[in-house]
Amino acid sequence: MIELMSKIVEEPFFAELRTRQQLGYIVSSGLRAIEETRCLAFIAQSSVATADTLATEIVKFLDSIQEKCLDPLTEGDIAVYSKALMERKTEPDKTLAIEVTRNWAEIASGRLQFDRLQREAAALLDIRKADLVEFWSKLYYSDKRRMLVSEIIPHAGPASSMQPLKSTGYAIGVDDGSKGIRLGVNDIEKFRNDRKVWSKT
Repeated sequence: MIELMSKIVEEPFFAELRTRQQLGYIVSSGLRAIEETRCLAFIAQSSVATADTLATEIVKFLDSIQEKCLDPLTEGDIAVYSKALMERKTEPDKTLAIEVTRNWAEIASGRLQFDRLQREAAALLDIRKADLVEFWSKLYYSDKRRMLVSEIIPHAGPASSMQPLKSTGYAIGVDDGSKGIRLGVNDIEKFRNDRKVWSKT
């Protein structure tokens, strides 16, 4: 379902930040996978908008996914997205090297699921709109949501902004009245020191 969500939001995300707002010259979204964990990644790079502005607009887009991307979908739309994913997954390997690499990844990881693509394609047949809406609700709106925001801030130019203050600690979801929002770690040194303390206890 997270792959299906990735396909559904990919074009609207680009249209909103790149085409309509023209915030960044690089705007993309997609799926990232580490071992068995998959996540949605949203990237925006700009020479005119600050990192804080980009982060704020990405969160605004995420907040609107239910209303703008999921609610208008019909069961037929879901079937079209599912069919496109199924075709990609069931397409035969074009070269022996691709087949070997895919199978070796299963051996190296110890998972040994050599029919993974076929099983994922079969699972797509059972997904309905209600399943997708429920999945997004659990993924994004529940109190177990996990979001990582990474910002690279230039020192000069229209996209520059003030460096995060030192020795002020960090807070999750704190709105201190400044322009935009602050998410997560604003003091890297304090965060690293706290991590050392946590790992010893």
